[in-house]
Amino acid sequence: MSEPTQPETLDRVLDAALSRAGDEPVQFDVAAGKNALAAALKSRAEVTEPITAEPQPRRRVRWLAAAAAVVVLTGGGLAASTVDLTGVGSNSVSASEELTKAADLASRVVDRPLAPGQFRYVRSRYEGITVELGSTKATYSEIVQEQWIPADRRDEWLFRNQNVSAKWLEGHEGDGLPDSGSAFKNGEEFRGKCGNYPYFAEGQPDRCTNGTFHNPTPEFVAALPKDPAALLAKLKEAGQAGDSGALLQAGEALNSGQYPAEVRATIFRALALLPGLVVTDKKANLDGKEGVALGMKYYDDFTEIIIDPENGDYIGRRATVAEDMPDDKGGLEKGTVRSSSAVTTKIVDAQGAR
Repeated sequence: MSEPTQPETLDRVLDAALSRAGDEPVQFDVAAGKNALAAALKSRAEVTEPITAEPQPRRRVRWLAAAAAVVVLTGGGLAASTVDLTGVGSNSVSASEELTKAADLASRVVDRPLAPGQFRYVRSRYEGITVELGSTKATYSEIVQEQWIPADRRDEWLFRNQNVSAKWLEGHEGDGLPDSGSAFKNGEEFRGKCGNYPYFAEGQPDRCTNGTFHNPTPEFVAALPKDPAALLAKLKEAGQAGDSGALLQAGEALNSGQYPAEVRATIFRALALLPGLVVTDKKANLDGKEGVALGMKYYDDFTEIIIDPENGDYIGRRATVAEDMPDDKGGLEKGTVRSSSAVTTKIVDAQGAR
């Protein structure tokens, strides 16, 4: 599978990716969009007739927001990452040691079960950069999304969105007010059994029965391999992009905030088997929490998950520009933290409670 190099070719592929992405819930993360893009590229390679180009809108905010660009920068603004984007100065042995330690700590956690009438509250804080395809204009946004998941997943869920802020990125200003980068209005909320929210595209698989790494139904979780090597193979199959795809799928799973500690431990042990995974930052800070970042290069970015070495908790993930981007892709410099996300979970006694 090869990546397109011409802007017009990329535009067509993005259209196909956006169409596929409409079948999945909008989670504003790197993995979902780039996996959709990878699938679209693969499909395009198998098509013998050319794709008919439709008139192209000037902006690609919707795709970028849903796929890769709205998520949490450290320090509340554009920041230079301390990541060694080549992996030099770190090694996979160190990464394996950190993940094994985290797995050992996570495996000792005793999960508090959800009682009838209780909810798992999942708060996701996103900040990041949305670029205008074909120019150097870019916005910096912050979004907070919350979910209340009932003890019985077949009951009604609640999703709430808050567009906290949006501003032009310094040195990348455009005209007028910047776009929020969000597909939702500020304060908008949705309800649906099993998380089948009404904004989903028609034909969306039923989330009560269709389990995936980012929609872990009880049946899906119970069927996951307990052997780390077998779980890694399943992550690679879902990621469709080798080792880096497996890392992104693991991030999707952990970012959901819905996996029991013993499964999180197995995910860590599976990632410890990745030969290209390196320790990129031992003092990574997301949403006020400090942890160890472990990552590898994925397309234009260096993507990482961040774990707390003291208790084995998953803190979040981020994506850093691995190489200077050309002006038609936003002109972001190497080392720019393009996006990041932080997740916290707790058990509450009522829907809407924090």
